[in-house]
Amino acid sequence: MRLSIFFPVLIALICLTASISYSLKPEREYRAIPSDYGIIYEDVTFKTADGLSLKGWFFPAQDASGIANNIIGRVIPVPQELKCKPREYNAKYQEKRATIIICDGDGGNMTYFIFYAYHFFAKGYNVFTFDWRGFGGSSDWPVDQDLLCYSEFLTDYDAAIDYIKRRPEVDTAKIGVLGFSTGAYLSFGMAVKRNDIAVYCGRALMTSFNDLVPIVNKLDSSRTFKAPVDYPAELLPINSAKSMNKPAYLIVGEKDVRTPSWMSENIFKLLKGPKELWIVPGAEHGGRNGPDMYNYPEFFVRVGAFFDKYLIVQK
Repeated sequence: MRLSIFFPVLIALICLTASISYSLKPEREYRAIPSDYGIIYEDVTFKTADGLSLKGWFFPAQDASGIANNIIGRVIPVPQELKCKPREYNAKYQEKRATIIICDGDGGNMTYFIFYAYHFFAKGYNVFTFDWRGFGGSSDWPVDQDLLCYSEFLTDYDAAIDYIKRRPEVDTAKIGVLGFSTGAYLSFGMAVKRNDIAVYCGRALMTSFNDLVPIVNKLDSSRTFKAPVDYPAELLPINSAKSMNKPAYLIVGEKDVRTPSWMSENIFKLLKGPKELWIVPGAEHGGRNGPDMYNYPEFFVRVGAFFDKYLIVQK
């Protein structure tokens, strides 16, 4: 199926500006929800092992008919006169399929990944997005905005994976994860420690907090950024890459100053399984000059082909 939309780079995904903060910057309000665009989805809530409630959106595989293709990622929020009539989620979407989990970075909420989800559910994948504790509609959590991450996000990620494995639409042998920046190393940790993750794709992956913290403190000398003291050292990409034997695709902007390309290159050298590395010429860390926008639509063509190769999506 051919997508019927092209997003001008300058306009597209103004929303992704929420993802380029140097530390935690959650948004509670959903400035847009999938039904605004005519997308079929289910709004769900699930529990973590420590008793918190997390909010998620499950997108079944669907074609682009009935969707306002011309405004996804370009119009946030959606004016009332442009909103589509909500479309019912029903049993015909419960066929087992490969599923891609897309997680938040360090800012915003899952509103900003509706655009991402579109490019994969329209190819025949189920897609699941969710919000960390303290983000979006998930449970309250005290957020220190000088902290790069909370180790508890790993607990949240475990809960998200466990949740989708219980859904009748999900082929549990074909689950892929996709993350950006903070979401990239959290997804990497999940792919390393869990046997039920089949494929990993990460954009702007760090090596370790020891490498990252000095960089972000130099980029904004008015702040004192810090790493979580209890983050499992064995899950840091530089420590766990040698044990990663699953297909992995690393993407980084050539001009990324937060997670420079040498980080992805160093991890790539250590990976033992099938692997690909794309250093995107001229691209930066995120925002309108991130690899996804700077090289749109090539970014989604390449990532989609990678998932197709290893998850073998049903047409």
